Amino acid sequence: MQNIQSISTKDLRDNLAEVLEQVAIAHRSFVVEKFGKQKAVINPISTLETKMIKKIDFSKLPAYGIWKDRKDMKDPVEWVKKIREKNSRNFSI
Repeated sequence: MQNIQSISTKDLRDNLAEVLEQVAIAHRSFVVEKFGKQKAVINPISTLETKMIKKIDFSKLPAYGIWKDRKDMKDPVEWVKKIREKNSRNFSI
C-alpha cells in the first residue's frame, strides 16, 4: 500500500510547486490538514483516469452555431464591445 504523507495547508501553500512535482513525478499522495483535521487528498492521476477523460468536440453539441445567421453578430468582437459600452454607461456615477 502506498505511503500517504500529511501536509498542512500552510506547508502546501508555501511549497505547492514542489508538492505537485512529488505527486506528478514520484507518484506520492498527500493528505491536506487544516487545524489538525483532514480536509483533502492529493493523488496522482492514474493512466486509467486519463484515458477516461474525454475531449469534447464542441462542434457536435446541439447549441453549436446557433447564432451563425444573426446579422448583428457578424463581428463578435465588435458586438461584445458595443454591449460593454452600452452597459458601462448605465453604471456611471
